[in-house]
Amino acid sequence: MNKILLLAPRQAHTSLRLVEAAHKLGLELDVLETRDIVFVASHDKTGLFYNGRDLVAAYDALIVRDFHPYISEALTVARLFADAGKVVVDKSLTDEGYSISKMNDYLLLGIAGVPVPETHQIYDHAGLKATADKLGYPCVLKGTHGSHGNHVFKINLPSQIDDLIQKYPEGQLLLQEYLPADFDYRVITIGYKAVPKIVKRQPANGDFRTNFELTADWESLDVKDYPELVRLAENSARILRREFSAVDIRYRGDKPYVLEANRKPGFEGFEETTGLDVAELFLKNLVSKTTVNSRSSA
Repeated sequence: MNKILLLAPRQAHTSLRLVEAAHKLGLELDVLETRDIVFVASHDKTGLFYNGRDLVAAYDALIVRDFHPYISEALTVARLFADAGKVVVDKSLTDEGYSISKMNDYLLLGIAGVPVPETHQIYDHAGLKATADKLGYPCVLKGTHGSHGNHVFKINLPSQIDDLIQKYPEGQLLLQEYLPADFDYRVITIGYKAVPKIVKRQPANGDFRTNFELTADWESLDVKDYPELVRLAENSARILRREFSAVDIRYRGDKPYVLEANRKPGFEGFEETTGLDVAELFLKNLVSKTTVNSRSSA
């Protein structure tokens, strides 16, 4: 039986779904938070422990979805699992380090030629306001570390920036061009391949965000009917080395732009809308990676 350790908040919907899917597949999947782990280094006992059990020895694979505020510790867990020959998702955690910065993602995608909205990270408020004036209104302000639609604001007038930016330390906001559209698309990729369904998302009345938590209207579509979106999403996930990602795409005219490629995506709304068991699809992919890894190590 494949034994999997999920490093994630225990009560998160994604954690509960992965536990449920693992049970269905006959897998052993345990959930720990980073702060549960005891780190020990000594002349006769070194490693990661929980209730006296050596975690690296106990599991075949590690899924990392828990970082803040223990980013360095989570990276250490990933490093020790990888050094022991275990499968780690994402693999990029162990060879290039973790970056939660949205700007990092936009830079890598832009350098690779992927269309992204024009985005600026500026470390002083005066410069941020001046750039907004040049970029034009409406525009979007995003927190550099936000998720689930938090810390994302549409700015319609210059006066709206003044009050907002004072609530954030300098350097903690991105300024981005606004792409007017009635809807956008979410493509989930697993192992850099799109799952069979795409979701079309329409913002709730009076909002421009399309996160599930914000009660946007979602519609299920077949990937075979949207090859352009599939290619763009799969390429974006591959560039950012996101082995399990949700890529959000919005059109400006007839050109698609990548809004975000999430490293640890939620999938509650996606499953409800499409009927796909995303948790099961992900775990099956992980098991196949674990099997291949075991054979290559034999």
